[in-house]
Amino acid sequence: MCCGSSSGGQRGEIQDALDIEANLFGNSELKHEPINTREALRKNRFAGRKPKVPIAPVASRKLPASAPPAPRIAPIPAPIIKDNELNLEFVRLTLQDPLTSTLLTTVRSRKRRDKNRQIIVEGRRLIQEALQCGLKMEALLFSQKEQLALVKEEVGFAQLETGTKIYKVPQHDLKTWSSLVTPPGLMAIFDRPSDKGLDKNLAEQQRLGSEPLPITVVCDNIREPNNLGSIIRTCAALPCSQVVVTHGCCDPWESKALRGGCGGQFRVPIRDDVTWEELALTIPPEAADDCHVFIAESNQRKRENNQTIDYADIQGLGAHNLLIIGGESHGVSEDAYRFLNLVGGKGKCIYIPLAAGIDSLNVASALTLLLFELRRKLNQQASAKN
Repeated sequence: MCCGSSSGGQRGEIQDALDIEANLFGNSELKHEPINTREALRKNRFAGRKPKVPIAPVASRKLPASAPPAPRIAPIPAPIIKDNELNLEFVRLTLQDPLTSTLLTTVRSRKRRDKNRQIIVEGRRLIQEALQCGLKMEALLFSQKEQLALVKEEVGFAQLETGTKIYKVPQHDLKTWSSLVTPPGLMAIFDRPSDKGLDKNLAEQQRLGSEPLPITVVCDNIREPNNLGSIIRTCAALPCSQVVVTHGCCDPWESKALRGGCGGQFRVPIRDDVTWEELALTIPPEAADDCHVFIAESNQRKRENNQTIDYADIQGLGAHNLLIIGGESHGVSEDAYRFLNLVGGKGKCIYIPLAAGIDSLNVASALTLLLFELRRKLNQQASAKN
């Protein structure tokens, strides 16, 4: 038994030796090839990566379907309220209403108002005056029903004739929008007076025997809105042919100027932002050869260099007359004196004699004296011709 086991073990060892020898001789037949280091590194770098999938052209790609955009929700318009007691229709606006911001921009932006040729009128009396003069009211804003009731007849007619919009806004917003210290609670957006409307007012004045005088008042360096408004009010009361507001003066359509004018801006033609080079073009062509120019001057030093007379001694007025008046702080500009020199002997300085120690009058008060004296002299010349 032991011999059999021993012989079996020897045969196993011999077989193992033969297998090893066969492997050695088999490997010896392989040819040795040198290794390229760069190639080996490249293979190792991409060894663990997945092969790239070729990208299809954009046109052939199918993009995943995206969710449709959410529908835009249009703002719900404010409801129209029909007031049977006032017989008016109005819209109640809130701060979130987009129309509120649109109205605010119109009210507060002078650039927008000038572009649209619109003005802002505040207060019952001034709104009634504008409607009486035929101005078109685009919109009326109020905060309390009692205030709307004060103008219900005029506004109701405007709503029927021209489609005026009426809006109720919170009292706080109306105070914020107003440029006045004490807002009256009524604010309206009007179109500026048109030539057609002014011609209609002129025809009405002529019917009543109030022919405009051949006088143009030229405002120079008027920086205070209340003073400019008062000047326009006086010119409308005379009445003058027109008012010229030169470049550098305040805005004659600003709220304070409108209140100072008490409706004068609605009754007399106004040319604003006129340069001195353009001033000659405002003279009526038929009277250009016989136009006299007067400068109202309270400064004695300036009067010494020009032909000067007492306002009560004015004689020989022209077919048309320009009266230039300056502001209280800056006075008449040098541009005005250069324009005066263009007309030669037809140009004069005029002054109002004052008591000792008094330098000047308020510009509106001085203009009132000068204009009514000019009107008296013109009436005297007309009577002498007849």
